Amino acid sequence: MYQKKKNLLEGKALKELNLLLRSFLYIIGGDIAIEVGIELLNSENQDITDEDITENIKERIEKEGKGVDFEPDDTEILKLNTVRKTLYKLYSEKLAQFRRIRDKSTGWFIYYWWHEFDLLDEILMEKKKLLEIKLRDRLQFEENNYFFICKNCEVPRTKFNFEDAFELNFRCPDCGEPLEAQENETLIQFLREKIVRIEKGHFKITEKKD
Repeated sequence: MYQKKKNLLEGKALKELNLLLRSFLYIIGGDIAIEVGIELLNSENQDITDEDITENIKERIEKEGKGVDFEPDDTEILKLNTVRKTLYKLYSEKLAQFRRIRDKSTGWFIYYWWHEFDLLDEILMEKKKLLEIKLRDRLQFEENNYFFICKNCEVPRTKFNFEDAFELNFRCPDCGEPLEAQENETLIQFLREKIVRIEKGHFKITEKKD
């Protein structure tokens, strides 16, 4: 099966992932997610299994001499189980789909995978809306509460709202020193600016750097 798949791509230049998609894949699963994404993109007109994807990546790594180490505690370059876990991560993010067929000779299921990269804009829009909701909830919380901290204790400092501080008689439960009001205008302004940027469409995923 694998030899047949490999021959279909021999001599052809690989399609490249765009920068936004590469960045999102990296956030989901690191370098291996990018490699899996490349295989899904280049097999969109044919069936491909997780075994095929694994072998294609391993062959490409060896051919290109890439300095990657997906299995640092093993002599094997890349394990099938690592690819399967990555595929399920993409599936959970709605960027990949599969169908399964039972092999009549062995009784095992064979999984055929394909990408759903065309849904990226829709997925990012959903994440943008969710992020905006969380930011607005946090902004409302910060605006509607007064907070107190003990500046005598070591970091991390516990933050108390007014009701909790009142119950403690405005004394730190750890060291007994007075609790002092915490200024949160800086955080409130940050949240407001972040919400405005998202509303204006300034929402992007940047690629992580080592």
